[in-house]
Amino acid sequence: MKRVKCRSLIKIIDKTVVPAELGIREISSAERAKLDEDVKKIVEEVKKLGDAALIKFTRKFDNASLRQKDLKVKQSEIEDAYRNVSEKEVSAIKAMKERIESLESRILEKMATEVQINGIKVKFRIDPIESVGCYVPGGIAAYPSTLVMTATPAKLAGVPRVVVCSPPRNNGSVNPLTLVAADVCGVDEFYKIGGVQAIAAMAYGTETIKSVLKIVGPGNRYVAAVKRLISKDVAIDMPAGPSELLILADDSADPRLIALDLCSQAEHGPDSIVGLVTTSKGLVQRVLKELSEIVEEIPRKEIVIKALRDKGFILL
Repeated sequence: MKRVKCRSLIKIIDKTVVPAELGIREISSAERAKLDEDVKKIVEEVKKLGDAALIKFTRKFDNASLRQKDLKVKQSEIEDAYRNVSEKEVSAIKAMKERIESLESRILEKMATEVQINGIKVKFRIDPIESVGCYVPGGIAAYPSTLVMTATPAKLAGVPRVVVCSPPRNNGSVNPLTLVAADVCGVDEFYKIGGVQAIAAMAYGTETIKSVLKIVGPGNRYVAAVKRLISKDVAIDMPAGPSELLILADDSADPRLIALDLCSQAEHGPDSIVGLVTTSKGLVQRVLKELSEIVEEIPRKEIVIKALRDKGFILL
């Protein structure tokens, strides 16, 4: 197999530039209007047809044929998932959860403060909302880390109903490590639905999926657009996505870690914007060498290369 040439992977700029020169531009008003219109049509169909719309769009966008009874993940599927992951992977998920809990518990402690001013006692009380929906991108790729980072704070805060939606693979299954992560984090409901239709289902409900009070989690431009749309009716965290990453580094930085970070964000999709800013020509050469090796090893090679070439840059 022919190895990708280092310098063909990502643009190298050695002058002051504006975003347009990097091939990066904001979506035009016409493009945004078309995007919003497409998203609105899907939302309206989910509101009108419920589960039937979810099944239709899952077949159309994820190439997966599901029946109504298949939408919700069964306990037997979670049990099977444990048989398809290693003990090392399960331990990594548990360690990630514990670290997030450690951080989030400190944040909760600081938020729940009490002060006295002129004899008046003021206390900040933290009350969990009744339900949260976590969107976890999936399908071809798997992001169990996204599940852990969204579900763990909700469970720690005491949210009684934590729901996860994630798109299925072509055969109708969900990545086993994502299912294990859901079990480790105590997720209450898991549905095999992705994209705009998943956000619409969690916002407005269907026969199978009961609506939630808040929706969190990242996604592509369509997920970001639908979150903006439904935010008038349901609370959201933010319209996150597509992914963006900017690394500032000097000559002492580890080139492999930089290359891994660039690739880990680029694999989210061809719209991902990733960049490195440095004053070290030597570091640039070392990062390019690492990139050329890493892209040969990763499953989503084509997507990573496209993102690096179209939206990636190194500013020297």
